[in-house]
This record gives sequence, C-alpha cells and structure tokens, in this order.
Amino acid sequence: MGGEVMLVGNKTPVPEQAFFKQIFFDLIEGVYEVLEDKKNSTPLVYTISEVAQILKCKPKTIETHLYEKKDLPYLKVGREVRIREEDLKEFLENSLTPCVKVRSLK
Repeated sequence: MGGEVMLVGNKTPVPEQAFFKQIFFDLIEGVYEVLEDKKNSTPLVYTISEVAQILKCKPKTIETHLYEKKDLPYLKVGREVRIREEDLKEFLENSLTPCVKVRSLK
C-alpha cells in the first residue's frame, strides 16, 4: 500500500501514512463538533412543580392549564408529565395581558 497521495488543492505529493493521519484527525474533529452541538441542543424539561415554582403559583394552577384549559402543551414520560422550556415560553407569550387600564376622556 505504500506510496504517495495527492491532496486536493495541494501540488506536492504527501506520504500515504500522513494522508490517512490527516483524514483521521479531521474525522475526530468532526465528531467533537457534532457532540458539542448535541450537548448544546438538549431540550430543557420541567415537572409540574418546577413550573409552578418558576411562575410562583400553585401546582393546581398549572394542572388546570394542562388538563382543563389545554393551553399549555406537555409530554408524557411513562406516567410523568414534563413541560418543555420552549412550550412554557410560548405559553407565557400567548398569556400576556396588558397591565394598563384605558381611561375614557370626558
């Protein structure tokens, strides 16, 4: 198998062992990049009590939004309920109400 290999964009021949070494290092670097992306893209999920703690309300209030009003999406993991962070953010954005009362000008 000994010989020389031409790398793309390179005019000088490279020993075959160095070529495969470079390919191996490029592959390892790519794997590390994928693993780093996966680590950063792990979705955050909360329990009902964690969401209640975040919103400073009772768990029953969260359960009402989950099961009766059905305006807060959730996941089931076995028998447990989990709420994704992005679903919680969307719920909060859709639940915003204006705080300022409009007075009539008389």
